[in-house]
Amino acid sequence: MEVRKVNLKNYSSLRVGGEGDLISFSSLKELLEIVMYVRSLGLRIHILGGGTNTFFGEHLNASLVLRNEMKGISFEEKGDEVFVTSGAGELWDDLVLFASEKKLWGIENLSAIPGTVGASPVQNIGAYGTELADIFVSLTAFDVSNMTTVEISKEACAFGYRDSLFKHEGGKYIITGVTLKLSKIPAPNLTYKPLDSLSGKKGLEVNDVRNLVIKTRKEKLPNLEEYPNAGSFFKNPVVNAEQAEILSRSFPDIPQITCLEGFKIPAAWLIEHIACMKGERVKDVGTWPNQPLVLVNYGKATGLDILDFSNIIIAKIKEKTGITLEREVNYID
Repeated sequence: MEVRKVNLKNYSSLRVGGEGDLISFSSLKELLEIVMYVRSLGLRIHILGGGTNTFFGEHLNASLVLRNEMKGISFEEKGDEVFVTSGAGELWDDLVLFASEKKLWGIENLSAIPGTVGASPVQNIGAYGTELADIFVSLTAFDVSNMTTVEISKEACAFGYRDSLFKHEGGKYIITGVTLKLSKIPAPNLTYKPLDSLSGKKGLEVNDVRNLVIKTRKEKLPNLEEYPNAGSFFKNPVVNAEQAEILSRSFPDIPQITCLEGFKIPAAWLIEHIACMKGERVKDVGTWPNQPLVLVNYGKATGLDILDFSNIIIAKIKEKTGITLEREVNYID
């Protein structure tokens, strides 16, 4: 077990953060040793995947960052269904690529989402009308509270819109593996634009959908290497029927998408049309001109700069609509 002092901005896609202690693990044995060590020092644990859902403060003396490097992808065929199991340390898009190469349907709409497999259930990642919960079977995790390995079913994960058990049980579980159910039978989900342009195409293949998703994301989102960012910074808020009606009267053009919980309001629309902050910049933090849901570090931003900028957006939208935007990206200090 090796504790390394690192500059944490190198482990965040937003490229912000000060120095902190980091330990990597690639097996359950190593993880057990690390958790016992952390307990003996009374430190907090922060699990780091690809660093695409986290930005750090300048001082992290009370936390130890754990980097999950548990790898490996396997699969089991049961007729037309294929159960794919991946180590939590695999990159999510490598898993989607694996499925695509095997011509397995189910996660192609989730192509090019940054981060690791282990992070995917925490957020219940979603895009273009597909959520992880749609194809999720179960996961394995290390229960820090009683130092045992557990298997957690889909039902027990309590998935919701960008939500799960793990967002409310901070530090209790360390996800080690994920199992998904995919299909050999073509089952494209083409309800969202621009994927609807593929409807009716003869001989449609998984890669056709995957390639269009990747192309669309590249056109809308900034290049991580050139413009550090964490993808969608805010969740799309969900309102009830009464709130939706009030908003429609005040803002006739406001888009509202029916969902199980009520009506989903696109956060990008609120940032552009209510906060009027599309393409705006304060110091070295700004919203991306082509997608205001993305906050960009233009150079020398700090974690506090990003936090302050996001608070300006939240306050403006709250004042005009009563809606409180919730960050998808975690601030660790």
